[in-house]
Amino acid sequence: MVAGTALPPPFAVPPSGRPPAEADGSAPAEAWGSVWPRLTAPARWRIVPALDQDPRAVAAIQSERGRIVLLAAVTMLAVALGGFDVDLRAAPVATLCAYARTYRRHLVALATLLFLCRHAFWIDTALIRDIVHQEGLADRIDMGLLLPGVLATVVLAVTGLLTLWPRLAGGALARFPTTVLIAAVFGLAIAAQSPVAAGLPRVLLWSLLLAFQPYLWFLAYALADRHMLTDRPLWQHLGVFHPFWGSSMTPFGKGLSYLDRYEAKTAADLAVTQLKGLKLACWTLILAASLRAFGLTVHGMLGVPRFERVFLGFVDGVPEPRSLCWAGLAAFFVEDVLTMTVWGGAIVSCARLAGFRLLRNTYRPLEARTLAEFWNRYYFFYKELLVDHFFYPTFFRWFRKNKTLRVFFATFMAACVGNLLFHFIRDIRFVAQLGWWQAVSGDASHAFYTLLLALGVGISQARGQSRERTGGWLRGRLLPCLWVVLFFCVLHVFDAPTDRIHTIGQRLHFLSYLFGVESWT
Repeated sequence: MVAGTALPPPFAVPPSGRPPAEADGSAPAEAWGSVWPRLTAPARWRIVPALDQDPRAVAAIQSERGRIVLLAAVTMLAVALGGFDVDLRAAPVATLCAYARTYRRHLVALATLLFLCRHAFWIDTALIRDIVHQEGLADRIDMGLLLPGVLATVVLAVTGLLTLWPRLAGGALARFPTTVLIAAVFGLAIAAQSPVAAGLPRVLLWSLLLAFQPYLWFLAYALADRHMLTDRPLWQHLGVFHPFWGSSMTPFGKGLSYLDRYEAKTAADLAVTQLKGLKLACWTLILAASLRAFGLTVHGMLGVPRFERVFLGFVDGVPEPRSLCWAGLAAFFVEDVLTMTVWGGAIVSCARLAGFRLLRNTYRPLEARTLAEFWNRYYFFYKELLVDHFFYPTFFRWFRKNKTLRVFFATFMAACVGNLLFHFIRDIRFVAQLGWWQAVSGDASHAFYTLLLALGVGISQARGQSRERTGGWLRGRLLPCLWVVLFFCVLHVFDAPTDRIHTIGQRLHFLSYLFGVESWT
């Protein structure tokens, strides 16, 4: 990030190592002295008490007894959330890791390794077996040797790349680490699908690609931290590739530089961070119960069909009434937001219990008044990934003399191009299963989705910079919120990155049916 360059609000990063007060709904830890009177005021009542703002709770949690109580509370929360299919089993381990002080990073790396073993290192072993059978090599290849072999090869290759990368700082490749990694993924996929790779070479190439794919964006963050590659041992970088507190292909916590800024450095800071994690875990439990109750009420008692059912029924020629289609779409939006909040909340709460005060992944998305603001609030770490690897590189290189066009084009590269590439790489298995043509052509609907998203967010950015928000609850809050919800509900009709069967024409036809543009015959 270039000093002095103004960025639009949805893409701005926190100005300091600590999360801003607005990020998690609480005041900074430094404000302890003036917090207690506000806690007792009726206007400050909360469903989950603000324990991290209470000096007595912060002091108590630093004692041995307080730590035992915290560990017991976290364990009970993990059991309770398990009843709602929310995995918080890493939380007790995270709490213990936080108390290791100088050995915290060692335990984080060890816990990450153990959790990776539990998840088979996120390798799609089923697809590799299918490719082995497809090539007629089931009786010649031992999967028990193939998978550890390709995994060791990937680890050695990644370690070698991280070791050599600082020496390439002056080269052209080092300036575009994300481009290099994406090119490597597509290069492996093209080579694996080529006719000359039939047989054992195809099995090996796909195995290497599927072993490398889950760590692509973690490696991209590590390569972007060139100074950290020389300041920290490599095992620390590898120790946060799919950290044990949880993640998808999207890194929760980015790289070591980001974790360093948000790591608790003192006992008091650790106590505040862990209390924030405890609060977030409690809130996650409440939302998980709300999600379960919403599903039982809407789909069970009221009989509102799920969106997938109404869409498939329309495609099969038996459409539901238009009102039920809209109800199913609206219910999906609510469930999607709640699911994302619960899933991300469990991960971030574990990270906080481990001593890393990460920002919330989903934070009050229905308070968004613009499309850009909703995108920023809905899936924070995924938005950050697109911003770091697509928005910033474009923003600092293109259209420097035209501020509006500069922001719009950078937003387009992040929300459309980066978004599309991320999901295509995540679902690269379709290339092996369907071939290049069907894998690419079948992604047309999702490509249209990313295009509409980029245009909507980009225009929202431009309008947000050119006008002030109108006052009043109706015009200032309710109407903008309804517009945002309507936009993303309609947009979901095309959001199908894993659907390679239904065409964009079928989805457009369904959308026209929703708005009554044409009658169903």
